[in-house]
Amino acid sequence: MEKENNWFDYPQKIKSWNHDIDYVMFIDENNSVDKQQLVYKKIINNQSINNDEKYFTITGCIFNKSGYSKMRNEIRKLKSKFWPSNGFYYDTKFKETRYVCFHSRDIRRHDGAFNDKVINHVDFTNELSLILNNVDCKIISVTIDIENFIKQNYNNNIYEIAFDFLLERYIYSTNKNKKGIIILESRGKKDDKILLNHISNVILKKGRDKISTSEFQKKVAGVYFNPKWYGGHSSTYAGLEIADLFSYPIHQLVKYKKDNPAFNIIKNKIVGYPNISGKGLKVFPKEKNDWCRS
Repeated sequence: MEKENNWFDYPQKIKSWNHDIDYVMFIDENNSVDKQQLVYKKIINNQSINNDEKYFTITGCIFNKSGYSKMRNEIRKLKSKFWPSNGFYYDTKFKETRYVCFHSRDIRRHDGAFNDKVINHVDFTNELSLILNNVDCKIISVTIDIENFIKQNYNNNIYEIAFDFLLERYIYSTNKNKKGIIILESRGKKDDKILLNHISNVILKKGRDKISTSEFQKKVAGVYFNPKWYGGHSSTYAGLEIADLFSYPIHQLVKYKKDNPAFNIIKNKIVGYPNISGKGLKVFPKEKNDWCRS
């Protein structure tokens, strides 16, 4: 890997990528790595652990150039339609005008820009669902069952373990001799640095099982950490918004072991569909019953 591409030196943002990049994978997460310590304490104290504490999910959405460009344009059109000031709205909480950011939690709670007093929420979610159904990308997702992870004496960082599995699936899900970049949502300088050190160690030094460092370096041209907004809340990274919207229904599927309407919209994009278990969707440690059927 060429030294001038110093993505591995420290966490960096990226606004655009070179013409020779074939893929970009955006990653989002559900739940917090802090739950690992919480669950550990509950196990030690023989306390019950609920589903909101038990599972940690990260999801990657892999786009090629044309698929990303089309998705981004459709998202921009939708924002301009429901927020006529070119997709901007006045955020009463922060007392400033911001470009609308599609965040699953805000949409579900009708919060902020998605308040019923601001938009027709039913019409918006219907049109958003049509766009999500037509997004051209591949989805890969990994969930760590934190309780069983600890009980089986694993003590690694759950984010790092989940990312390793996701990275493997990225390599297997993209074409030979094609390279891409990976963009995660920034979680803070310290956390980003710790994760970057782990990722760069895998890609540049250690490899993973049957994947050599040379293969990683041929297919991963950089790993970056972007916020959802940039330019003083004047624009957003649409890929991170999509990863957010796609990860939540997968996380819900794993938590409750049953389909949900949002999952049914995106399931055919998951690698391996309809046989996604262990391929595009991995739960670790593996559960006794292979409940994932679609």
